[in-house]
Amino acid sequence: MIGLFDALKVGAGAILGAALFFGPAYLYGKSAGRAETIAAASAEAINRIQELEKNNASFRTLPSRDRCLVLMRDSGLPDTECD
Repeated sequence: MIGLFDALKVGAGAILGAALFFGPAYLYGKSAGRAETIAAASAEAINRIQELEKNNASFRTLPSRDRCLVLMRDSGLPDTECD
């Protein structure tokens, strides 16, 4: 028969094993979700920029950096990438 102490060791081992397996899986999923969100925001921003280019003559004449700043700020991405 398994004693109480042995059952506690098995339970603790199961919890530790689950934490070792699911911890990295959780972190990977979290980072993958963040990358997907950034990709979606970029795609939406590109669509908005294309619409601006079609409908707004003053936007078409902006320098590349200023257009980049509009893109990044509009999509909530860091504008430091335009430098």
